Amino acid sequence: MGIFYDLGRPVIGGWMGGGWVSHDPIRHKDLIWGGEFGQEGSILFAVDVDSGDIVEQYWIGAREFSVTVQPDESGKIWIYNYHGLYQPGNILQSWSPETRKVISHGFPPLSGQRFVSALWGDDDKLYLGTHPFGHLVSFDPEHDQWADHGCQAPAPIIPDQQIWCHPQFMNEEGEIICSIARTRPGHTIGYNTKTNKTRGLAQAPERPKEKANGRQIEVDIYANAYSVGGEHKTFDYQPQVATDICGLNKGTDGRIYGSTIISMHIFSFDPASRQLSDLGRVGWGSGEVYDVIGYNGKVYMGSYTGAYWGVYDPEEPWRPMSAVGGEDEQANPRTFGRLGQDMNRPFEYTVGPDACIYIACRANYGLPGGGLGSFNPATEEFRVFRDDKQSVQCITADHRYVYGGTSKSGGRGCIETTKEGKLFIFDTKSHTRLYACIPVMNAAAVTSLAISRTTGLVYGSTSTGHLFSFDVDERQIVDTWRLRSMGTPLMGVPETYGIIHLTGGSDGHIYGVSRTDVFKIDVITKCIVYLDKPPIPDLYQIVEGAPGIFYIGARGHLLEYHLKGTPHFR
Repeated sequence: MGIFYDLGRPVIGGWMGGGWVSHDPIRHKDLIWGGEFGQEGSILFAVDVDSGDIVEQYWIGAREFSVTVQPDESGKIWIYNYHGLYQPGNILQSWSPETRKVISHGFPPLSGQRFVSALWGDDDKLYLGTHPFGHLVSFDPEHDQWADHGCQAPAPIIPDQQIWCHPQFMNEEGEIICSIARTRPGHTIGYNTKTNKTRGLAQAPERPKEKANGRQIEVDIYANAYSVGGEHKTFDYQPQVATDICGLNKGTDGRIYGSTIISMHIFSFDPASRQLSDLGRVGWGSGEVYDVIGYNGKVYMGSYTGAYWGVYDPEEPWRPMSAVGGEDEQANPRTFGRLGQDMNRPFEYTVGPDACIYIACRANYGLPGGGLGSFNPATEEFRVFRDDKQSVQCITADHRYVYGGTSKSGGRGCIETTKEGKLFIFDTKSHTRLYACIPVMNAAAVTSLAISRTTGLVYGSTSTGHLFSFDVDERQIVDTWRLRSMGTPLMGVPETYGIIHLTGGSDGHIYGVSRTDVFKIDVITKCIVYLDKPPIPDLYQIVEGAPGIFYIGARGHLLEYHLKGTPHFR
């Protein structure tokens, strides 16, 4: 029997938002509302503008939300979810100074969607836009009633194409002006609240100037700072929420390095000293550092949004230099800039036989496909081998080739033209794909790849919960298996399907994690062996440190798993 150790939560409070200002007429206070967000839930808090004290704090059952302030003297605020914990976020809540409680107003009459923006109409109704189906809905607080005004996107409506509806403002004619985002540049529509009709607009009308309401307050939520009337103040909010681990790999120094979703932080664990450290927030961009890879004493990483590529030197002091976006020779971590070629999400990385780092990428919003990126650490040069139909979801390599797994999904909002993910062989000498196949029919994506040092076969997982092995020389799928549990869907990666991560063990077997299981592919017997039950579900990423010791992301926790427990004597 093996044993698990919960090493703790490496990153807490890396993902903040807010700066919404309201007036509490009961206690005669101006309040700044902020949010701390995480995969396991969020916290809504309020700061007293005069004292800087935290005077309100509430747990919100969502991983991300936004707030709009009711435009009257009630002081009421409305909280709408961008993302639920394990489902789309479309719950509406409110807080009022009279009760000082957060209450729920339920769901609009639709499902499978999340709120993305909101505004108050002059008719005293709250209008909210949704994704991925582009609906406009409204809530009437006086009668406690919801209404679904339907999809606002102009024809044609393409099945499975993602649509965002962003309400912008209400004009004098009673129209809700919305921007509709699919492929770029998008559309602008006006929904008439009196006639319930939608019309397309050739261009976005000028937004009315907002009226000043109370004191002018500027907020820097990440710095716990704000200014009012020219006076600079701070508040002391202590982070509490962990964000889920999305990247994990072993550095060449023996430490384990990783990243967490939508925080831009990286962390390390030193098995020798047993120290788990949040190294900090990198100095560029916003979103997430998707993964890390150790090479030649350094740690390389890619991040969304915009497919930035950077490097961290563990031997040098942490010096992110955020004032210049990490773009300085003295910055640590330092960014080399963007990969280019419309890349946006650099998911996974491997070192190829040519000593270049290869990067599995997805394209930008509205654009199909993605590509295979390469970075030469010696020259610091980028190349992108574009795929106009599919994105590259995962990647691995041996001494001969680079192997990639693709997804039918391109940039969000694009029109998908394929149905199944592929496995391909990429030759680093000719810079061409030598071979490609569909390893598992009806699987939207190949989600992870690993190579056995015993058999030399490439092993992979798919979005359908299947595993497969591939013989490179014979160019054929050798075996397939079906796991008893699916992978973990980590919203923000972003997928609705789960990802089953694999890694090649030092013993030649393949190890992996699904949402609830740690397992081994015994490459000799060709059997799936389910290992010890983890203490926390939602497993994501697995990497081996010392032989027989694995590190696994479990929500916001880092687990250490020993294949064999150490006996204790007394």
